[in-house]
Amino acid sequence: MKRNLLFLERVLFGDGTEPFHGVYALKIHGTIDDAVLVRALACLQEKYAMLRTAIGTDAFGRPYFHTPPSTPQIPLRIVERTDDHDWNRETVNELGTSFDILNGPLFRITWIRSAEVSDLIMAFHHCMCDGGSGVALLSDLLALLDDPQADIGKAPAFQSIRDLVPGKILDNGRNRFKAKLSAALVNLGLSLGSLFISAKRKPAPRSGDYLVNWKLGMEQSKALFTYCKKEGVTVNTAIGLALMEAFKAVNGAEAHGKATCPVDIRRYMPEVKRDMLFSYGLALNISLQQSIGTGFWAKAKSLQTHVSKQMAKLNPYEFTMIMEASHSAVHKLRRFLTYAKVGNDFMFSNMGKLDIHAQYRNFAVDTIYSPTVIGPFANPNTIITTTFNGQMDFSFVSNQEFLPRDTAMQIRKKAMEILFETVAIPDSVRL
Repeated sequence: MKRNLLFLERVLFGDGTEPFHGVYALKIHGTIDDAVLVRALACLQEKYAMLRTAIGTDAFGRPYFHTPPSTPQIPLRIVERTDDHDWNRETVNELGTSFDILNGPLFRITWIRSAEVSDLIMAFHHCMCDGGSGVALLSDLLALLDDPQADIGKAPAFQSIRDLVPGKILDNGRNRFKAKLSAALVNLGLSLGSLFISAKRKPAPRSGDYLVNWKLGMEQSKALFTYCKKEGVTVNTAIGLALMEAFKAVNGAEAHGKATCPVDIRRYMPEVKRDMLFSYGLALNISLQQSIGTGFWAKAKSLQTHVSKQMAKLNPYEFTMIMEASHSAVHKLRRFLTYAKVGNDFMFSNMGKLDIHAQYRNFAVDTIYSPTVIGPFANPNTIITTTFNGQMDFSFVSNQEFLPRDTAMQIRKKAMEILFETVAIPDSVRL
């Protein structure tokens, strides 16, 4: 396999020196066999071509994925389990530990081991894989741990933009002109914006990264889902609003009242299959200015109107064509994201219900912690939530220098208070 990185893959990759990783962590009750785990990783590598790749750079400085003549095995690190907090420490460690970009692979596993309980930490470079792809990887890994002979098939892989955008759209003269014009405007905007950016400020040291995780009980999660449905508001919108209001309540005038919400591109681009490793999605923006009304749920309905309008306008093919016409601006965008003045409070993603079994023949999955992702950009605040086994789980990552951990804890508490102020709940938040 050999292909150039797409524009947004290059944004996530940078020059390869700064970690920009996604991490899944889960807790398992039962016995894991060393040999079975090693075989499972080999089977994953056989299914997914991207797990056999490294990244090189051509004569023009453009990075490309390629399969080395001798592909290294997926690294497996074993740590003896001491307590229920090991997974958090190891997750933060994986977020900040670079991959061997030149030799690959861009994927690794940490096994936190004990006789009856284990934690598995699955880390991948974000330029190769996103959270949705991570679900497919995790599902296959668990299937192979339960049955080493399980047939997990072969994963599709794309070779160029032509595998993602239908020819009738990609080759249309009007579409190509529009993409080039939009790319030129992006380039111009970044060039003008760079005049006001100073690169003297260094990004926060990754040693200050941290992870705050919390979970809602089954009954509380169900109550929130039911109430959102009754009010005609998505869970994503309700939580996003609660978080923005919490940032405002805790940070006061320093809060921006804005957030960015990634949208799974698979909902709009059927060419990206469930088990195709893909790294980026679409995005929409939400703000407190869009939430007008008296009371939380009136504001949520107002915000939902704006969100629905944005969702209806999302066009993955046009977006991809514009991005692929913007390669000359990739370094300017990276500089902007790293050094420009921060304009929003956080990134928020609700990945919904995870399509992963809880009970297997030889073990049970007790918990899947919401995935985490953090990179070297100016604003590291990222909040991701998932639902597994009827319970919502939240992961909030940031950097101590940018947002003190104590402040993140205050925001978490305030957001849950706002969200559940009018929702009848039979039990309290399990923090």
